[in-house]
Amino acid sequence: MTLQVRCAHRFESGFDVAVDFSAEHRTTALFGPSGAGKTSLLMMIAGIIVPDSGRIVCDGRVLLDTAAGIALPPESRYVGVVFQDQRLFPHLSVEANLRFGRRPRRQNNGAPPFARITAVLELDALLQRRPESLSGGERQRVALGRALMSAPDLLLLDEPIAAVDEPHRETILRYVDRVVHEWNLPMLYVSHHRSEVQRLADWVIALDKGRLTEQGPPDRVLGAGAVVAAGEPVNLLRLEDVSPSDDGGWLATVAGDAPIQWRLPAGVENPGASVFVQFAASDVMLAAGATTGLSARNRLPATVIDLVPRSGRVFVALQLGEQRLWAEVTADAVADLGLAAGTTVTCLIKSAALRVID
Repeated sequence: MTLQVRCAHRFESGFDVAVDFSAEHRTTALFGPSGAGKTSLLMMIAGIIVPDSGRIVCDGRVLLDTAAGIALPPESRYVGVVFQDQRLFPHLSVEANLRFGRRPRRQNNGAPPFARITAVLELDALLQRRPESLSGGERQRVALGRALMSAPDLLLLDEPIAAVDEPHRETILRYVDRVVHEWNLPMLYVSHHRSEVQRLADWVIALDKGRLTEQGPPDRVLGAGAVVAAGEPVNLLRLEDVSPSDDGGWLATVAGDAPIQWRLPAGVENPGASVFVQFAASDVMLAAGATTGLSARNRLPATVIDLVPRSGRVFVALQLGEQRLWAEVTADAVADLGLAAGTTVTCLIKSAALRVID
């Protein structure tokens, strides 16, 4: 799928959006702080907002061309939209909400089978319930299923876990990931959370104040500058080749020219697969010299990329294999260790600090 977007629009508030980009990856994230224009841009692609000028083309099909007087209505764009607040019909059951999403298609190729949608999203037990009786995560799964029922060419997701409580956010991300892979659907995903974007996206388009500031793979775009825009960084790394160790624990590697081995905590469920590990920047200690006699089992060589001072602390961006890592240190530690771009250090991380996400 190739999505070409060129839009310019000024709102009555005085805020304006002017962007020009192409998206060719399966999962593209629109990333940036609140008020950057991400949702406004998504609504232009969906046809809910018609920009002052622009052109939007999805796989050669023109959805918008203001110069030619073309502006297809939302129902004719074949995009499925999942809103932050779900927008389910409160008087309808879950099943009725899902079936409401079905739309007639050109060539009558239909939506994914209803039974398969409910199976993948695990909705069968909820079909006769009303939205008011559902949790935030359950409502979001219904909204995702309703979007799939329209047989979309493209999924548009606007901050889909913002209204979901913290313990269930990873669960929703897993469902989103499952949907994309089950039906090989291209997706445009809006978020201001770095960990979400790094978890899902193949390509990132960064926005700020209605303008495109950068685009590229997640590890590059979500670099040193991202911490300033999006708050404190959360480390989320992909590890490969999970295998049991001789002492009953688990090992995995970070891909690169010379694979770097990690020791994981107990609880890994899928040996041989890849997993994500999540941990805070404050869980990473840095050493510039010998690291013997320490309890931290993960001692990983890395290179300093950048230093980002913030509120009396310094966030250190590090290159670890093919991925990036963040450490939080004090200004005194920067001076004592002689940290600067290009410095080689050892990262010390306790296995117990790692949260494994299969």
